[in-house]
Amino acid sequence: MSALTFFAGALAGALTWNFTAPLLEKKACFNPNPNQDGRWDVQPEAEEIRILLLGDTGSGDEHQQDVATASARTCDELGCDLVLMLGDNFIQHGVSSVDDPQWISKFEEMYTQQVPFYPILGNHDLQGKWRPQVAYTERNKRWRMPNVNYSLVAGPAYIQCINTSCTLCALWTLFKRKERPWRLVCGHRPLATGGRHRGVTWLERLLIERSGPQFFLSGHNHMLEHLKIGEIDQVVAGGGGSPLNHTAKKPSPHQIFLHLGHGYAWMHLTSTQATVRYFDDQGQEVYQFTRSA
Repeated sequence: MSALTFFAGALAGALTWNFTAPLLEKKACFNPNPNQDGRWDVQPEAEEIRILLLGDTGSGDEHQQDVATASARTCDELGCDLVLMLGDNFIQHGVSSVDDPQWISKFEEMYTQQVPFYPILGNHDLQGKWRPQVAYTERNKRWRMPNVNYSLVAGPAYIQCINTSCTLCALWTLFKRKERPWRLVCGHRPLATGGRHRGVTWLERLLIERSGPQFFLSGHNHMLEHLKIGEIDQVVAGGGGSPLNHTAKKPSPHQIFLHLGHGYAWMHLTSTQATVRYFDDQGQEVYQFTRSA
C-alpha cells in the first residue's frame, strides 16, 4: 500500500467518523456505563412483583397530574414495587442538564410513589440532552436509568430496557438473558400498533420476536392498547399525560383492546401467571387480561 493510498483511506475514515459520530450521539447509540447488570435488581428472590407502567408522561400539565394522582392511588390499593417509564419522559424537547427545572415539576413533585422508577429514552427525550437522564441516577434515588440499554431482575421477571431510537447497540443484548419465568422487553416504539405513530421496523420486530420475550412494553402512541403478536403480548401504555392521539390509523390486525385516552397499566407477575390491568386517568379500570407462564 502506498503512502498516498494509506493517507487517503485514513482521511476518508476520519471524515466518515466526523459525520457519523454526532448522529450516533444524538440517537444515544453509546452506552456510557457498561457492566451495570445486577446492581439495580428489585427483590430478585421475591415470588411476585407488581409493576406500574407509565409512558409519554412528560407534559407537566393537568393531564400528567391526573394520571400521576390516579396511578399513586392504584399503587396504594394494589401495591407497587417499581415503575417502568416507557419513554418521552420530558415533552417536548427533553432536558438540558441535571439541573433542568423539569426534573422537579415533571418527576420529583409529580410522582409520590416511594419506589424505584426505571425509565427508557423516547424520541422526544433525544431532542434534548440524553446523558443527563443517565446521570440523574446518581442524584435521585428513585430515578434509575443506569444506562441507555440495561436490564434488571424483579422477582420472577427479567426486564430488558432498550433504546428503540438506536437499535444498533440494543437488539443484540436481547439474546443475553437470565432464566426467569417471565421476560419483559421495554422499548419506546411498539412492535405493532393501531396508532398513528409508527412502531419499529420489520427487521427490528423480527429480531425482537426471535429473542422470545412474553411481553413487549411500550409507549409512543398516546393511548392504551393490547395487541397479540405471535407469542408476545404487546402492551402500549402511552397515555401518561402527553397530548392525546385522538384518532387512530387503520386498526392493526393484532389489536385486541384500544383506549383513546389518558391512562396507565399495572402488572402483577407470579411464577405461574401474569395479569395486566389498564386504568384511565381517573383510576377506573377499563380492561384486563391474564396469561400463564
